[in-house]
Amino acid sequence: MDSLTIGRSVPRVDGPAKVSGACVYTADVPGAGTLWGKFYRSPLPHARILNVDTAKAKKVSGVKAVISAGDVSPRREGYTLQDKPIFAREKVLYCGEKVAGVAAVDKDAAEEAVALIEVEYEELPAVFDPLEAMKPEAPLLHPDYASYLGPPSMAPDLKNVQSVMRAAKGDTARGFAESDEIFENSFRTQMVHQGFIEPRACRVEIDRDGRIQVWFCHQSSFKVRRWMATHLGIAEEKIVVHPVALGGSFGGKEGYEEALCTYYLAAAAGKPVKVVDSYAEELLDGEPRHAAVIRLRTGVKRDGRLWAWEGKIFYNGGAYAARKPSPKANMSGTFMLAGSYNILHTLMEGYAVYTNQIPCGYFRAPGEPQTLFAVESHVDMIAETLGIDPLDFRLKNVLRAGDTRATGEPLADPRGAEALSELGKISAWKKTFLKPTRGRKLRGRGLALGDRHVGHGESSAEIYLERDGAVRLVTSVRDQGVGAYTMHRQVAAETLGIEPERVRVEIKGTADGPYDEGVRGARGAHVEGRAVLRAAENLIACLRKQAAAYWRVDAGKVEWQAGKAWLANGRKSKNLGLNDLARMIEAPLKGYGHYKAEKKPSVYSFQAIAADVEVDAETGAARVAKLYFTYDVTKVINPVIHQGQIDGAIVQGLGYSLMEEMAVDEGRVLTLSLGDYKMPNIKDVPPLVTSLVQAKEGPGPFGVKAVAEAGISIVAPAIANAVYNATGVRITELPVTAEKILAGLARLSK
Repeated sequence: MDSLTIGRSVPRVDGPAKVSGACVYTADVPGAGTLWGKFYRSPLPHARILNVDTAKAKKVSGVKAVISAGDVSPRREGYTLQDKPIFAREKVLYCGEKVAGVAAVDKDAAEEAVALIEVEYEELPAVFDPLEAMKPEAPLLHPDYASYLGPPSMAPDLKNVQSVMRAAKGDTARGFAESDEIFENSFRTQMVHQGFIEPRACRVEIDRDGRIQVWFCHQSSFKVRRWMATHLGIAEEKIVVHPVALGGSFGGKEGYEEALCTYYLAAAAGKPVKVVDSYAEELLDGEPRHAAVIRLRTGVKRDGRLWAWEGKIFYNGGAYAARKPSPKANMSGTFMLAGSYNILHTLMEGYAVYTNQIPCGYFRAPGEPQTLFAVESHVDMIAETLGIDPLDFRLKNVLRAGDTRATGEPLADPRGAEALSELGKISAWKKTFLKPTRGRKLRGRGLALGDRHVGHGESSAEIYLERDGAVRLVTSVRDQGVGAYTMHRQVAAETLGIEPERVRVEIKGTADGPYDEGVRGARGAHVEGRAVLRAAENLIACLRKQAAAYWRVDAGKVEWQAGKAWLANGRKSKNLGLNDLARMIEAPLKGYGHYKAEKKPSVYSFQAIAADVEVDAETGAARVAKLYFTYDVTKVINPVIHQGQIDGAIVQGLGYSLMEEMAVDEGRVLTLSLGDYKMPNIKDVPPLVTSLVQAKEGPGPFGVKAVAEAGISIVAPAIANAVYNATGVRITELPVTAEKILAGLARLSK
């Protein structure tokens, strides 16, 4: 039977509210008597706190509360590794760390009071580079690390290491001994921000019954409730996290310390408090993508087979690990250190390292843009030395059916070869691959390959049939822009056999909504979509029972198809639709669905990209003229949303490649506005040709595969490879700037 709604680009559920301005974000939540909260932040990267004087701040007219470390729990917090105090206590470890908070009747009074807080410091030696931080002579930033709650350290003998991840297969010593040539290269990447335009904000009110009411732009309401309850030592039912529009996130709205800080201000003032970050505050103390140092060593056979591979990545974790959601407080990108290739002998290690910089968190495909920039640049360098076309070299080594990943994990339905072959076709790679050109305009091409694992997690959904025939989908998902509500409506409609317009989406909070772990790791279609599918299937089971009661038969004899109940033996000529059954019920029928996805071997989404670039030989400026992208899919729920995720990720990858960088000097973030922090605008976006490769297996409803994190990780290496092809200048440190290219051209001309 043809799909009723799957594969249709139905309008977005949240579209009208967002384009009309009716959408309610945290900063828009009304509330009489709500105070403004602001924080005093450390101006130093590493210092001992000798004294905090808030006397002058408390005298400012309109100030209702001033608090610091002595007014809050000493418990350290963190998503996984609990290493961060709510307010700095004995020491500050980075510029921007919260030392004190103020609640006042308006923003001006709060800012005036913050400016009057006086803190006496004793400056301490600081370290900003992860490799320097691991040296014996570096200052030890967390002497009490062994007492922190969270995953046990895998590197107790390594200085300032937050966490370590390792994976291996085969025997690398043997592999390198058997190799005909060995290649070693190092790369660096920069720290970047997620670039969402909606500010981070939180509002907390303690009601007359002592319940804590929370409005917070966060990806998981239920996790916020659990964390706050654990921290405060109270029952979760005493905390209600309300639904508000999240706005963009891209992984950058996962931490929860703002909710605790805002709560403590509200408790001290005895009134509701709202905290809305400025962009300067967001850039100073958000959850940016880690800068990283990557070292690769590869052994290759004379015929071009990758034979042995060692990769190490050192993530600059900043002053705390608290903002990393991974169970190991590290980056899953570690496991892409050998790329998408079949290699017999591998060893991969990822180190997250403490430094005196802003604590980093997750950003779309966490850890992978850093890793794949290095891997795919390194692969091109090997191919050139061996005299093999870059596309052919990848096709020779790409993972195929029966192969295992560099982690030893088996694969189901890998489509890397198909993605590469399709890329060759749509880009006419063999016909137009360029040799270095002469003149002012230098043109070149580059490509890159990657894949993305499937996220796992837990979610629930409810679907109701009302007596008037209305269908309600109740969810607690916080859609961070992926179009989850629209896709979920389509899944429900397809399963029930009705038009998607008949499904009304209701977004609930923790008080009355079904549990959801949070949209991240490309779970919107997979995990949350599966929960919706099960809710719809369970509602159908209820509808079959209702029809069976009407026909006075066993429910097992009733079928459901195309939105109608009918008898399998065909004896009843009248079918019963949703409206017919709705008129028979005395109370709404409910279908509940719960889905918990465990990690399984397996389904990865493969992607490949080619970039055409033009470099001005006089200025070094690089312009991307065109991009070609291939991606393997099964079914696509909503083509416009699907393509939008691809386009958005590639544009973010473009910014990461060419312009975005949080400039830091001695731990101080210098780019404190979006004017200083450059992101691509529409004029920077080149034409994009996308081609989808058909795959067979996917983990989501109707076998769909995730797409949200596709594209972003492989743009940078494709552009860097194209710049090299055009100029002969190999960029090993992001971003790819005109200054670096010009300096490289100058070196080549000597």
